[in-house]
Amino acid sequence: MAKQFYDLKVSKVLRRTKDAVSVYFEVPSDFKDAFAYKAGQYLTIKLDKQGVAERRAYSISTSPINSAELGVTVKEVQGGKVSPWINNVLKEGTILEVMPPLGNFTFDINSSNENSYVFYAGGSGITPIISLVKTILHTENKSKVLLYYANTDLQSIIFRDELESLAKEYSNFKLVHILNTPDSSLESEMGRIDPEKCRKYLQKDWDNFDIQNSEYFLCGPSGFMSQVEIALDELQIDKKKIHKESFTVEENNSTKSTDSSSNANVTRKVKVHIYGEEHEILVKPDETILMAGIRQSLDPPFSCQIGACATCQAKVIKGNVEMEADDALMEEDKIDGYILTCTAHPITDDVEIDYDY
Repeated sequence: MAKQFYDLKVSKVLRRTKDAVSVYFEVPSDFKDAFAYKAGQYLTIKLDKQGVAERRAYSISTSPINSAELGVTVKEVQGGKVSPWINNVLKEGTILEVMPPLGNFTFDINSSNENSYVFYAGGSGITPIISLVKTILHTENKSKVLLYYANTDLQSIIFRDELESLAKEYSNFKLVHILNTPDSSLESEMGRIDPEKCRKYLQKDWDNFDIQNSEYFLCGPSGFMSQVEIALDELQIDKKKIHKESFTVEENNSTKSTDSSSNANVTRKVKVHIYGEEHEILVKPDETILMAGIRQSLDPPFSCQIGACATCQAKVIKGNVEMEADDALMEEDKIDGYILTCTAHPITDDVEIDYDY
């Protein structure tokens, strides 16, 4: 079902590093069901900045199992429109418009599981991963958890104290810091991660660790994740066991068709089901389906607008579309006909999509 925004009060803003804060929300009892979430999901926040509605997706860094709070962690992006405001202006008591949780960077965490998990986090990529790690450790006492966390230096480590406490508390959790600039006060590996280091670390960091049958989770800068993916490919890890959360989408990941017979440079009618209603919109040649929906006042759900999240996801009921990027979709979603409307263009005259699926 296409999700709408709710007004939530900020209950706390906690400084994590010089350029990252955690923001916690007070969720009224009437909204509890709407804001139930899985570890690894994200929230979309809408702000009015100088008369323009800006939307951003931020990963939930709390755990649905061991925390009564709902919170996201936001790293400041220099020159950004939203993250600097959140880091330097946002105060406790502020009301923000927040969309209920979404996202596929999740896993079926169950007390009966006996799995091996390997996490790779780069910088602020720790935000969804710490939610997954905490939830697994509190739920699956037979599973093993191995976390590689790469940062520039000691001061840039988000959740350092909390992660160190978890490593001391749980014998089935191993934390490996990787720093570009090492510090004598913290045991760590040194330098930027590359495929050779990935393979070496995996082969030495846990006795009897089942490399082939582990579940792998990656979140961080695109270059960081590509290096890990190369290593996992060289180790012949099943791609179904590799879970990736992208904050950005690289141009070379584009899935846009180059088939001139698609005749995409035509204005087309698209039938849209949203919020229980049916609409017919015109999608111009230079527009995505999302852009056309916004222009024609359908108020479709969206956040990143670059195919890095799944907020704008809809299901194709009829017709054909092509996408410029689809990283945020799982393979089974694509097979089932789901698309990211922020990167999707209709290529036939009979396209019908459903946001309410």
